[in-house]
Formats: sequence, structure tokens, C-alpha cells
Amino acid sequence: MKSIQTAILLVALTGAVELSQAEKVFGYILTPELTRSQISIVPATDSLLDRGLQKQEQEDYAGAIEDYTEFIKANPNQIEGYSNRGFARAMLNKLPEALQDFDRAIALAPNNADVYNGRGNVNAMAGNLGASIRDFNRSIRYDRNFADAYYNRAISRHGLGDRRGAKADLGRAAKLFQQQQDLGGYQQAREWIDKLK
Repeated sequence: MKSIQTAILLVALTGAVELSQAEKVFGYILTPELTRSQISIVPATDSLLDRGLQKQEQEDYAGAIEDYTEFIKANPNQIEGYSNRGFARAMLNKLPEALQDFDRAIALAPNNADVYNGRGNVNAMAGNLGASIRDFNRSIRYDRNFADAYYNRAISRHGLGDRRGAKADLGRAAKLFQQQQDLGGYQQAREWIDKLK
């Protein structure tokens, strides 16, 4: 499963250049990672899910949505279809539909840190920073070592003017990224920390 992890990047604030649409919205998101939930997961070899992921990586989000929708019809109780379709919908700025998908994924897996993180990103994209922080808090509650959720919460806190909270979250994210040998995440967190000094 391709996870919808990382942070929304407020491109104007980060000074990022020449990023793909996915990177502009979710950072370096398209890295494979297993879900943190304890529920049964459909193997990544499922052809509809695989096709959707391939289209998503090629930034064919409309095509990915079609494949994920077909996957959901055949697997209505699997979170991957909903969370991946939610990501693709968010990339097309279909935020209400994306939130519905994440809400459904949360109903299926209420203790899944990844899904709360994804919904938090979509809430942040929609300008609902308070709701995004609540989602990131839940994500962290279910996985205390989820560096992306700390990073994302820092961005939302910064957007609300909470520099102290943002710096604390960035420090925790940087430490976790370093421990997890995620050099890209560590560098992004360090850059933000330096900008907030």
C-alpha cells in the first residue's frame, strides 16, 4: 500500500520549487509504508489497487479515482480504497469528497494513525486548521512515533500562529525522522526549525 503520510507543504512558506502536485500538497508522500492498523489488509498485488497506485504516481488522479472506486465496490470494508481515493480526490481539489473517503476509512479503522493523518492533511488543505490539528492529535495518540503527524501538526500550528507549539512538534519530528533514518523528513523538519528561529 502506498501510504498517504507526510505533511501538507505550505509552498509559499517553505520556498519549495519545482515540486510535483503531490509534493506540493503532501510533501514527499509517495513512499511505500505499511499501515499502522491491526485490521486485515488486502495484499498490494490486487490489480485495481495496483493500477490506481500506478496512475496516482503518474499524477493521473482521475484515472486513479476510477480504479479505487472499482476496488471499493469489490472490497467495501478495506481502508486502502477509501484512503487512496481520498488522496487522489484531494489532489484534484475535491476536498469534500476526499473528507468523506477519509471519514469512511476512519469508520472502518478508528485506531489507524495513517488515516487520521491523511484526513488532517485534507482538513489543512481546506483551511480547517483546528480540525487538522485534532486529526493529527489522534494520529499521534495511536502512534507516538509517527514523525509525519508531528511534522504536519507543526505546519498547522504555525498556520494558526502557534510558533512555540510548531517548534516543539518540529523538534520531535526531526528526532523521530533521524531515528527512523528518514533523511528527507529530517532535512525538511530542520529547515522549518531554522526558519522559525
